[in-house]
Amino acid sequence: MNILIIENETYLAQSIASKLADIGHDCHITSVMDTNVKNHHDVILLSSSICGDNYEKFIRSNANCIIIMMISYVSDDTVSKPIKAGAKDYILKPFMIDELIRKIEHYRDYKDIITKINFYNSYFNFIEKELNTPTPFQYSPPFVIKSNSQRSADIYAMKYAREKNIRFEFFTLKEEKYKNFLKTNPSKSTVAYITNLEELKKLERKDFLDIAIKYSLIISIVSTDKIVFPQIVDISNIPNSHEIGAEILSIKEYEKVIISKFEGRYPDIELAKKLGMSRKSLWEKRKKYGIARKK
Repeated sequence: MNILIIENETYLAQSIASKLADIGHDCHITSVMDTNVKNHHDVILLSSSICGDNYEKFIRSNANCIIIMMISYVSDDTVSKPIKAGAKDYILKPFMIDELIRKIEHYRDYKDIITKINFYNSYFNFIEKELNTPTPFQYSPPFVIKSNSQRSADIYAMKYAREKNIRFEFFTLKEEKYKNFLKTNPSKSTVAYITNLEELKKLERKDFLDIAIKYSLIISIVSTDKIVFPQIVDISNIPNSHEIGAEILSIKEYEKVIISKFEGRYPDIELAKKLGMSRKSLWEKRKKYGIARKK
């Protein structure tokens, strides 16, 4: 990181700069608090002994920097007022360099976390505007989100989490990890978001939902199938043009994709009915496309 050391004790400033440089930081030393210096540094170590009357203006003008006060005593002028102006912390002279490094790394990590959170929030806000996702948060877990796309269900679930200020554990029914989670008998305060209910066959689906009702689960299903559960958020009737891919498939390619995807989910009679063809036609297409029957 680029670190500016503002200190009139030359030996102390050089000692700090030397030890910080040893661990890879780029340090600059000055004994003058220049109020025209703005946001050119990641960290500013500011000695209270040379602050004068303009330190609050200087701190505010460098609000994006990590400013740590180096002080000889604790008072309103050395601690309270600088922190109110935007300084992050203080360290009392004489101090161990390891303690200063710990503070610098702590606030660097904190700043990185805030930057990442802001990035993900910006992305989520962008996606939320792109999709027609409603905001009826009338249920508490457990409940099922029934949608026409996984993306819509995910956005609804994350919107719910932000609105209720809760955190999820994430599982998919495509993997076995959720079974170990349920074996731990999680408390009602532990909320899990479980996707891909449509991957289970009807009997397996019923058995899973019978168990799910005991826990704080939010479950997504991308299907038009009828679901029996006490609480269902049905957003499957909301159109989302953004879910249509950029690639247009031929009818043959579409048939192949759909048969492959839903092969193990429905028995032949039901899958053929959903595709608007006979069971014999389904068998012929499976043979034509080289799709092995899933057991």
